Amino acid sequence: MRCYRLYLHLQKKMVILDRKIVHNVQTRCSHIIYTEFNLPFHRHSEYELILFTSGSGTEFVGEGVADYKKGDVALIGSNIPHLHLCKSRMGNSQETEAMEHSTSETIQFSPDMFPPDILNLPDYEHIADLLSKSQYGIRFYDEGLYEDLLSRLSLFDSQSYTRRLIALYEILERLYNCSQTKLLSPIAFSHYKAPNTDTAIDKVFTYLYNNFQKKIVLAELADFASQNPTSLCRYFKKCTNKSIFQVLANIRIEYACKLLTHSNLTVNEVAFNSGYNTPTLFYEQFLREIHLTPNEYRQHINAEKISNHMNITIGSTQDSTHSK
Repeated sequence: MRCYRLYLHLQKKMVILDRKIVHNVQTRCSHIIYTEFNLPFHRHSEYELILFTSGSGTEFVGEGVADYKKGDVALIGSNIPHLHLCKSRMGNSQETEAMEHSTSETIQFSPDMFPPDILNLPDYEHIADLLSKSQYGIRFYDEGLYEDLLSRLSLFDSQSYTRRLIALYEILERLYNCSQTKLLSPIAFSHYKAPNTDTAIDKVFTYLYNNFQKKIVLAELADFASQNPTSLCRYFKKCTNKSIFQVLANIRIEYACKLLTHSNLTVNEVAFNSGYNTPTLFYEQFLREIHLTPNEYRQHINAEKISNHMNITIGSTQDSTHSK
C-alpha cells in the first residue's frame, strides 16, 4: 500500500491542465480525429467518447490505470483528469520506433446538451445513469460495438445539428445497453481544486506540461508567458509557493513514476523520456521527491502487484472451497 499512497500523493500534488474545448458555431458537440496523443494530464468540462483506432498504450483516468489497444471504447466523464501514453513514444529503441502510433476518433459533448434536471426525468433515466457512471470512466467490451460506433461516426460531420443530437442520444443508448463494461477509476473524481486562473501562471503550467521532456530555457518560457524572466519567477513563487523549476521537477518525477510502474524501460530510458539529460540529476531529484531510488520504487510496485495478485487468488480459492 505504501507505493499506492505515493502514487496518490503525486497525483494530488500535480496541477491538472484545464482545457477549453472550442466547438463549431451553433454546436456543443464535436467529432475529432486525433492523429497522435501528446496532451498532458488534463481535464475538460465535456464528456468524451473515445474509439482507439490504432496503436496501444496506457490510459490514466482519475485514479485508474488500464492498457488500451485498437478497437477499445471508453467514455470519460465531465472534468475527469485523464492522460494517454502511447507505447510508440516511450523510449527510443528500434522496437518502440517500429510500433504503430496511437490514433483515435472522439466525440466531445457538453453537459449543457442535456436538461439541467436530467436525474429527475424518467425519459432520460438510462442516459442519466450512464453519465453518472462516466465519472469513474467506463470501458466497453461488447462484440461489434467498436465497428458499430465507427460506422455512426463516419456520418456524424455531414449531419445537421438536430440529426447529430439524435445520433448522440442513440450512441449513448447503445452504450447504456452494453452488457460488458468496466469502471476505470476506483472513485469518482470530483475533489480536485480548480487550477490557478491567472493568465501568466496558467501559461507557465501549460508550457511546462507541453515541454517537460525537453530542455526548459527560462527566457523562452518567460517569452511564452509575455513576462520578464525575473518578474515571472518572483510572481510564480509568490502564487504557488514553489519555484518554476521545482514544479518542473515534480512534473518530470510524476511522469517517471508512471513509466516505472507501467513500462519495461530501463531507469536510464525513463530518465531520458522524463526530460533528464543526465541520470545523476534524475536519481537525485527522484530520491528527494519520493524518498526511494527509482529501482527501489519499481521493486516496491512490483512486490505490491504480486501481493495483490496472491490475495485475489487466495480469496478466489477460498470462495471456491466454501461453495462446494
